[in-house]
Amino acid sequence: MKITRSCEQNQKGYSLVELLAIIVILGILSSIGIISITKVIAVAKDQAFVGNAITFKDAAHLYLRDEELQGNHHTKILYPTLLELNYLDEIKDPYTDGFIPEIDETFIKVTDNKITDICFYGNNRNLCTKDGLEGPIPIDELSIELIKPNNK
Repeated sequence: MKITRSCEQNQKGYSLVELLAIIVILGILSSIGIISITKVIAVAKDQAFVGNAITFKDAAHLYLRDEELQGNHHTKILYPTLLELNYLDEIKDPYTDGFIPEIDETFIKVTDNKITDICFYGNNRNLCTKDGLEGPIPIDELSIELIKPNNK
């Protein structure tokens, strides 16, 4: 009795060229995905940085109201002052995962007892430059487009 192996006769597989084509296609798709994800992460970090600036403004607003009740008036509120008086916890820099530096260049400008402008420095980026000029940015104009690299 003769046994035939029909399985061996009908086996079909992919050629080396077909496997390489699949690998190339998967490589292209993954590189497109990585580029897209990288852009999403960068935008999220920019939005977090602007959100941190708004948090700083909100803490300055609370401080300003408390100072008004005591009859004090300010033209500038510094980030280190708000940390020292516990109006604000240290803010994490989304770009470096460190904390925003405690420098006097990070401040809120106050005009007629109203918060009008902000200058916010991170470890390597800032919200303190508009139209090529370094200086505080009006609060109502804060946006991710105004984030610039630090010159320092």
